[in-house]
Amino acid sequence: MKNFVFASPFWLAGILFAAFYLFYSEKNMKKKDGALFFPLGSLLFSAGGKNLWFGRVSNFLSVFFIIFLSLALARPTLKISKTITSTEGIAIILTMDVSGSMLAEDFQPSNRMDVARQVLSDFVEKRENDRIGLVTFAGMPFLRCPLTTDHKTLLKLLNDMKAVRRQELDGTAVGDALVSSGQRLIGAIEKSKVVVLVTDGENNKGQFDPILAARMLKERNIKVYSVGIGTKGPVPYPVVDQNGQKSYRFVQIGFNEESLKKIAEETNGKYFSASDKDALEKVFIEIDTLEKSKIESPTYVFKKELFMYPLFLSVIFICLFFIWEFGSGRRME
Repeated sequence: MKNFVFASPFWLAGILFAAFYLFYSEKNMKKKDGALFFPLGSLLFSAGGKNLWFGRVSNFLSVFFIIFLSLALARPTLKISKTITSTEGIAIILTMDVSGSMLAEDFQPSNRMDVARQVLSDFVEKRENDRIGLVTFAGMPFLRCPLTTDHKTLLKLLNDMKAVRRQELDGTAVGDALVSSGQRLIGAIEKSKVVVLVTDGENNKGQFDPILAARMLKERNIKVYSVGIGTKGPVPYPVVDQNGQKSYRFVQIGFNEESLKKIAEETNGKYFSASDKDALEKVFIEIDTLEKSKIESPTYVFKKELFMYPLFLSVIFICLFFIWEFGSGRRME
């Protein structure tokens, strides 16, 4: 939507002044035309180099200068506005397990963390109209990104996401992570609010029981889509010695599938199991079909100033006026 307006319209009065000036000048010219004929007048005019149209040329140049200067001072402005539109959206908190077990390399040729990072990034890029946030957790939850439509920043944070290596910070606080994620969704304006929980471990840290946390979220109409990531049985886990040499040992890393199912059921969500990259991608394709709610985007108004165009023309006409005054149209004093 485009609107043309004058920011300082009172300067347009200069156009009326220009019209009055032209009328007054033409009136004086007619009076001069009615003067007595003097035979030597033409010789005197040619001696002074004066053109018979000199008066009118000067007048018109002056009038155009005044008109365009008035238009420039009135500041013509083009307003380009975006009207309020309703779009489909949903508030989503990605709750990602970053415990040390996510370094297990059963998702060949990458580890669980690398695959999850890539799949989550693809998911975010597909949901342009949603506000999405990020909470990571190991022994305790951390808010990495609040709900936002600035997906460029969110994608950068996802790309920087790494598994915890310090033993004192490690662990899997699923219950605390759910409570922290729910707190970020309580004040969201969207009707649909969802937590996407991705974990490869069983709750072993934190203050809140995961099932109790799920019930708390249900009271706030927040759904949880839980995703258990990893293969069953012993998996290759990288170990780096003091010399920087990397080796593997097979360890048993399991998540409590029944607990994750119960979390999803309590909140009217859904449980998914992903044992490889393809399965994880399918999980997020299915989550991408979640119900959506209408939200309104704000109105933005952009202003483009156009005063420089009439100002440029006014400069041209005043220059032409002086060129005419001191050139072929000079007056005879």
